[in-house]
Amino acid sequence: MELQLTKEELKAVRNIAANCNQSVESLCDRLEKLTWRDGLLEFRMLSGYETPRWISELQRLSQQVNKRLEQEGIPIGPSLAAYQAWKKR
Repeated sequence: MELQLTKEELKAVRNIAANCNQSVESLCDRLEKLTWRDGLLEFRMLSGYETPRWISELQRLSQQVNKRLEQEGIPIGPSLAAYQAWKKR
């Protein structure tokens, strides 16, 4: 995982994992994809008739991570490649 989560963000992921059938690792991967604005993943997550609670919680957490990254001046879009290029400079 390229994205570095804060202790609070990782704790939130663990709380979400405790209340659903997803592993912490799986949720971290999904969170990273949401953070890099992977539209296909977002579409898949929203395509059901009723969004499971854990998906809503993960989307909220993704928005919080996005705000933090923006405040730190870290590029979050349009892709992970942009972040990796920024990181190498």
